Amino acid sequence: MLQGRKLSKEPNPTVGLEIEDSNLNGKKVNIWDFGGQERFRFMWQDFLRGTGLTVIVCDSTEDNIKKTKEIYNKFSRYMNTKIIAIANKQDLPDALSAKKVQKKLGIRTYGMSAIRFDLRERIREILEYEIETD
Repeated sequence: MLQGRKLSKEPNPTVGLEIEDSNLNGKKVNIWDFGGQERFRFMWQDFLRGTGLTVIVCDSTEDNIKKTKEIYNKFSRYMNTKIIAIANKQDLPDALSAKKVQKKLGIRTYGMSAIRFDLRERIREILEYEIETD
C-alpha cells in the first residue's frame, strides 16, 4: 500500500503474511501484514515480539470490533510496544466512527478506507507520526 501499488476496489484479504519494505521519515521500516483469519494466528506471537509499532486494522462494524478486541486481549502481552488501531471501511454506511471504535477497543484509533487512493498519503502520515512519538 505504501509503495504505490494499484489498489483494488474489491476486498483482498491478506493470506498468511505479506512483508513490505518502506521508508518513513527517512527510516527504513519493514511492514508486516498478517492475515486475520484464525488459521494464521499461530504465527502472530513470534512475529509481534520486538516490533516498534503494532497497528491493528479492523472493519468498522460492531461484530468485527468485538472480534478485534478479543484478539487484542489475547495477544497484547506479546506486544511490548505502542499499539494503535485503524478503523477501516469508513466509507460503508453502517461503519461506526473511528471515535466509537476507539472507545470500544481502548486504544488510539484512526479512521480509514483502504480502497480510497486519496487516503494513501494519510496512512503514511499516521505511521510516521506514531513512529516518531514513541
